[in-house]
Amino acid sequence: MNAILNMNLLTFGHITTSLFVLAILDVNAKSILINNSTVKIIISEHNSSNGIQTSVLMDRLYKDMKIPFQIEKKIQAITDKVSKLENKVESKSSFSTKTKSKGEGFYAYVSNNLANPGSGHTIVYDVVMTNFKNGFNKHTGIFTVPVEGLYSLTWVTRVYCSKSYTTELHVNKSIAGSTFAYCGADTVTGNAVVQLHIGDVVFVRTLAGSGEIRSNKDGRTSFSGFLVN
Repeated sequence: MNAILNMNLLTFGHITTSLFVLAILDVNAKSILINNSTVKIIISEHNSSNGIQTSVLMDRLYKDMKIPFQIEKKIQAITDKVSKLENKVESKSSFSTKTKSKGEGFYAYVSNNLANPGSGHTIVYDVVMTNFKNGFNKHTGIFTVPVEGLYSLTWVTRVYCSKSYTTELHVNKSIAGSTFAYCGADTVTGNAVVQLHIGDVVFVRTLAGSGEIRSNKDGRTSFSGFLVN
């Protein structure tokens, strides 16, 4: 009779300890979740083995409590890494977008020789290879600025050896640069770096000269420009 009573008291002690632990866990339920079946298994194991002490039960419960913390810590570490990668991607995307707004422009050339265009003639570059935002008009030879910024503008003029031409780069009503082509230098290149505003018109016009302006497979009379910044 005393043996049965002692066993019941031991069992009651184990259950009371378990309920006390569960009560503590319930108070902090938002932070710690323990599967009820795990607790039942542990209690069952203790009921079937009188040799297991209460401390063993506490160790098992502590380990089960520790797992969610470890998982949460790993998830947080992964979340932090993903967040850093997202920031790097956004930073590169922003840099790429800014870079794309630079370095784009236009390039066109004259398809055939121009027979004696004379002075005061706007050169029409009728073959367009590159045309940023359709700013260049192949019918008029005029580039209308689509984006404000600093531009690099280049024009090439080729003449027949016995003739000569002076050409000028016009920005609206101003002259930004000029070149002189003659027999000793029958192909010349002019370049100007200028600040342009939306709507400005840029074109190349002959100032003086006579004879043929050449443009063929041996050398092209051309006009180009690109946005620097």
